[in-house]
Amino acid sequence: MKKGFQFKLEAVLKMRKLAEDQVKMQIGRVNVKINELRTQVAEHNAGIDQAYEAQEAELARGLDGQELRFHPYFVEGKRAHIGYLESQIKMFESEVERLYLELNRKRADVKVIEKLKEKEHKEYKKNLEKKRAEQLEESVLSWFDRKQREA
Repeated sequence: MKKGFQFKLEAVLKMRKLAEDQVKMQIGRVNVKINELRTQVAEHNAGIDQAYEAQEAELARGLDGQELRFHPYFVEGKRAHIGYLESQIKMFESEVERLYLELNRKRADVKVIEKLKEKEHKEYKKNLEKKRAEQLEESVLSWFDRKQREA
């Protein structure tokens, strides 16, 4: 019974591919978080715009001093929160950059092992063809030898 080609480092290759996939998933999760934060920034900016529009509308109707003093604090609070969100975005973007560097290293590791596997597979096929050619030659020689004895 013949055994087919078996790569000795197949388990290592699978582990390296799994590690690469995990880094890809981490990058995806961080990118989702960045997009969520950008959406929040856009919502806060829209809230500031709405607050300005509401203040202008109230000023046209006659706004008292108490309400007029509230608006700058509201906008300041929104802008402070936007600053915090933008700092979070920068932090996550640096994390993504780090993860891409790690992904490149993982891909290089996988590629090296895959090249080694490919090289071993070619060597296996070469040896297999060599053995088949030897068996065929032996069969032909034995057949030719039998024919000569019979004659």
